[in-house]
This record gives sequence, C-alpha cells and structure tokens, in this order.
Amino acid sequence: MSWLASLNVASIWHVAAFLALMWLAFFFGRTLRSGQTPLIERFARVSNPAMSPEFCMYTRWLTGIWCSYFIFAAVVSAATNSAPFSTGLLIWMGTVVLFVGEYRLRPRFFPGQKFPGLLQQIRDTWHVWHNK
Repeated sequence: MSWLASLNVASIWHVAAFLALMWLAFFFGRTLRSGQTPLIERFARVSNPAMSPEFCMYTRWLTGIWCSYFIFAAVVSAATNSAPFSTGLLIWMGTVVLFVGEYRLRPRFFPGQKFPGLLQQIRDTWHVWHNK
C-alpha cells in the first residue's frame, strides 16, 4: 500500500494548512530582505503614499510579526492532533486578534495621524495583491 493511500482526510488538512501558512510566512518574509519594501508598507502606501520614516519602521515590524505568526501557526497546526476544524478555528481567531488588535493600537502609537478604516484597508490589501 502506498503512503498516499494511508493518509486520512485530517492528515491531508494538516499538511495543507501547514503548507499554506508556510507559504504566507515566506511571502511576507521575503519582503523584509534588504532593498525590499515590506508587504504591509505596500498596503499602507495605497492610502498614505507619504509615510513617515517612523511609520515605515512600524510597518516593517508588523510584517515581521505576521511572518512570525504564520510560522508559529504552521508549527501548531502540524504539531497538534486535534481536529482540523478546531485548529483552523484557532488560527483564524489568532488572525482576527492580530488584525483588530493592531488596528486599535495603531492610533495610540501614532496619535493625530489619520488612518483608513478596516474596509479601506481590505481594499488596499486587495489592490496590492492583485497588481503584482
């Protein structure tokens, strides 16, 4: 019997989740190389082309945090024996906590600076992802 036939659906979902999360980590992480514009800075520049150097550094840190989160989530996904649904739910919850938490903290780090709303941020992200 081949190794492929011995895989069950849960195993396939764990592998798929691991690969997807590692791809996201790579996709975010490669933009942190020297001479590259961090991915989150690209998103932010759609609505705010004249970003301050401090905000550029902030977006670099955010890109690194997301990259680290994707690696962490991939390892957790691969290491757990729980149902794929519960692991996926935890990963989505972590994603929402990071996204909304950063959205709420950003004005505290940069008081007085105007930021786009969540829907505009989603549109800006879509714009960057689809205009490569």
